[in-house]
Amino acid sequence: MTIQALSAILLVCLGLLLGSSWTIQAVQPKLHQQAEERRRLNEEWSAVRTARRQRGRCPRCGSALSEQDWYLAPTLVKERQDGDQFPARYLTAPRDAR
Repeated sequence: MTIQALSAILLVCLGLLLGSSWTIQAVQPKLHQQAEERRRLNEEWSAVRTARRQRGRCPRCGSALSEQDWYLAPTLVKERQDGDQFPARYLTAPRDAR
């Protein structure tokens, strides 16, 4: 091999190394943000699962929860008027859960 071929290979390798390090630095803040969000969500779900295992009752209304009810997501937010001029929001269960 000639010196030109070796220097071309060396430049390509150096370019790949430099490009990968720049890419990692550019993506790193987003990866940290995603990891932090994942940790927060894991903590929240862990707290929800623990509370449901210990009580077996809905923390809002006190009704007994079955295993299926734990993962039903409320779908609709309605506003109702309390006696005091401030609307209160409450969640309604999906239609098939009623």
